[in-house]
Amino acid sequence: MTEPAPVRREVVVAAPPATAFALFTAHAGSWWPLADHSVFGAGGTVAFEGDQLVERSAGRSTVWAEVTGIDPPNSLELSWHPGHDASLATELTVRFVGMSNNDGATMVTLEHRGWHRLADPQGAHDEYDQGWPIVLAAFQRSLEPAGATPDPDWYVLLHQPGPALAEGESVFEHPDFAEHVAFLKRLAQYGLLVAAGPLPAQPGTGMTVVRADPSLDVQRLAAEDDLSVVRGLLSVQVAPWLVQVTGS
Repeated sequence: MTEPAPVRREVVVAAPPATAFALFTAHAGSWWPLADHSVFGAGGTVAFEGDQLVERSAGRSTVWAEVTGIDPPNSLELSWHPGHDASLATELTVRFVGMSNNDGATMVTLEHRGWHRLADPQGAHDEYDQGWPIVLAAFQRSLEPAGATPDPDWYVLLHQPGPALAEGESVFEHPDFAEHVAFLKRLAQYGLLVAAGPLPAQPGTGMTVVRADPSLDVQRLAAEDDLSVVRGLLSVQVAPWLVQVTGS
């Protein structure tokens, strides 16, 4: 079985590399979204203790990772296994690179690989591919200057029948359509979804409207996080929408 490709995500934060690296490593518990992305859930904390990243909550503790390489403030390498034994660890590398066109900004790039060690490599890959953008967005928000809340941009996602749909087959009855519904639910959970639904005059075609922070790669989100698109049931075209008038 071919191993899934590494998950690669990036985000630009409003801080120089030294500050971004320090916050990511020395103050992880101040920004990590523990309620939805942890072993024990809300109410605990996570922090580096020596060369281990440890989550603690109500007398319980679990090791998320061990540091396998560190080059402050440039990079951090981890053996990653939250909730699992170290024998099932994957590999995580986070790099911090100053932006040449902005002395006060850093590109944070995350690469997650080593899925072959897990019982369900593709399932783990897909879960982290959807989860890391949320974690990095929380990190980015923690470094935003006080009062800096850029207006979100609008986007239209046009979904049409893809190459995997047989002639005469209904999009809505195909097993992979459930993945599209799950994608829309995730958009709603992230606070991005405005509206979604089919276009009755064009069978199998639908439209989704989202509002997202300008730093979010909506094209990538629509093409890679919706497994119905990845598997070819649907194709998607993403177009920025310059909204001039709203009802509120």
